Amino acid sequence: MQHAQVVKLLLVEDDEDDYILALDYLQQIPNYLFEVTWLSELDEVLQALESDQFDLCLLDHQLGGHTGLTILEAAKSLPINTSFMMLTGQADELLDADAQALGAEDFLLKSEISSPRFIRAIRYALSRRELESERLERLRAQATSRAKDRFLAHLSHELRTPLTSIMGYTDLLLTRSELDNIKPELSIIHNNSQHLLNLLNDVLDLSKINANSLQVEPSEICLASLLADLHSLFSMAADKKGLKFAIHTDVPLPAYIESDEKRLKQVLINLVYNAIKFTPSGQVSIEVRPAAEGKLSFSIEDTGIGIPQDKLTHIFKPFEQVQDSTTRSEEGAGLGLAISSALIRLLGGSLQVESSVGSGSTFSFTIEPGQCSGQLGQLDLLATTVNRPSTKITNLSGKVLIVEDLPEIRQLLGQLITATGAQVCFAENGKVACDLLTQTDADFDLVFMDLHMPVLNGKDAIVKLRAQGISTPIISLTAAAQKGNLDTLKALGFNDTLTKPINVTQLESCLQGYLSAQPAQDTLTIQPGDSHAKNKRILLVEDDPDARNLMRLLLESLECEVIAAGSCAEGLSELDKHADFDVVMLDLNLPDGSGLALVAAVHKRQSPAKLVVVSGSEPDPDALLSYPVSQVLLKPVSLPDLAAIVQNA
Repeated sequence: MQHAQVVKLLLVEDDEDDYILALDYLQQIPNYLFEVTWLSELDEVLQALESDQFDLCLLDHQLGGHTGLTILEAAKSLPINTSFMMLTGQADELLDADAQALGAEDFLLKSEISSPRFIRAIRYALSRRELESERLERLRAQATSRAKDRFLAHLSHELRTPLTSIMGYTDLLLTRSELDNIKPELSIIHNNSQHLLNLLNDVLDLSKINANSLQVEPSEICLASLLADLHSLFSMAADKKGLKFAIHTDVPLPAYIESDEKRLKQVLINLVYNAIKFTPSGQVSIEVRPAAEGKLSFSIEDTGIGIPQDKLTHIFKPFEQVQDSTTRSEEGAGLGLAISSALIRLLGGSLQVESSVGSGSTFSFTIEPGQCSGQLGQLDLLATTVNRPSTKITNLSGKVLIVEDLPEIRQLLGQLITATGAQVCFAENGKVACDLLTQTDADFDLVFMDLHMPVLNGKDAIVKLRAQGISTPIISLTAAAQKGNLDTLKALGFNDTLTKPINVTQLESCLQGYLSAQPAQDTLTIQPGDSHAKNKRILLVEDDPDARNLMRLLLESLECEVIAAGSCAEGLSELDKHADFDVVMLDLNLPDGSGLALVAAVHKRQSPAKLVVVSGSEPDPDALLSYPVSQVLLKPVSLPDLAAIVQNA
């Protein structure tokens, strides 16, 4: 009996002989050990049931002045998970039906207690109770998960809203030339705010991974461009610590692969950042090579402090850090490696580490490269390092269109070009660029166009433009600048090519070759605004006053007319007063209603207006399907984010 299942049983019976008989047969049922409580009074039975300590209740039908049906009916209102079986002296179909309608698992004759049917009924009742218990446990777990998701969404909103103000106002102050003397301090504020935002994003990513709700979005990746971006991003950080930083591609590799570029870059940035952070001297390197089964391998090797062997099994667990045994000088929440490991599994590979204290570490992972094409040539990353903007050329005149899908690259190019005195406009893909360049009043003097963009890529866009007779000089932006590529791009219609990462000297030389050297008549002072964004009328609905005032300032810096509201009611009132908004931007969490309800009202009153949701947490995509929302922005919202919206309104 040592392995028998213990069953707490309540026997409701007013006849002692029947009680003894039932107890005797219960003790003969194999694999069960019944702990029996014998009661017969209604009040005592209900009080005992209310404690919810019984697995099974055997319930006699006739109980003096009461019946078993009375107890069943009273038990229905109790929050218990006890199974009931009705016992009676003689068969009664109506009684059987009534008992089961009130929740009884079975209806048995007392004469059947000694039969196999009694044993089967006991086992079935207990099995059904176990299934019901599992169902209730799942429901409780789901309720807990939903509560956690609601908490994280609320936390995200509460943190992103003040970060919007901190980062946004810091951005504005950094554009003020009269504050040059405190820009180092402002940069510290901005960098630490970005650090907080990264930690928040890590927590949300980990939550999605644990809930199996994080999805990968494969797309074509230019491997040379990816590696060039990494080199540009980390070469300065490594140089600051006196470290050598190199990227090795010594074996043949495909020029293009298919994977989730955002997530792959997230993993690589995380691993390289850690390598630089924990390497006081020596070098950090990235090596890319083919792996078994057609996979692609990435290795990040450093000569840093290393990781103790007994810690290697823990570093991929959330919130685990090795600092206590190595160094306490570095910060972090201990989420990066756990997230990276999970992301690599989603990308079809695995993440491993080899390390020893004092000798450095090597983190290696493989991914499924999907459909590969082309062959990667020799990279010349050191020759294309981004330099600080030159101040010697400030007298160029002309209008330049930058066609690039990555906001950070648009922002960088915009700053470099506006510093020369030229005017800048932006397009996030080839289709938008074609629309702008084929307008009758288009007056662009020069176009810089990325090759790899969504909707319409640079190669298809140049073919389309040249076929329509557009002769504006167009410069391609690419990380693959081998001779064969250059010849192909020239044959397609590009006038010239700049290699990423952008070399400022080469950029300035290109600008001087195509633009006039005289003072510009209409130079933008705040990037990335452009003439296409001027005079747009924006309705901004945001309840947080700091965030509302900041977004108003940012939009007004783009020469937009902004009407702000702090609630659904105020937003609707402004819609009734004005019928010509180009963009309606609204928060989802407003004091007098959901932003989604306002979206429907906006659409009804303002069908031509572009609807943009600005949220502190990621809204449920399914909840947005029935609403005409053009775009969702996560706080904190930056000036380039707003410029991209109003430019295309």
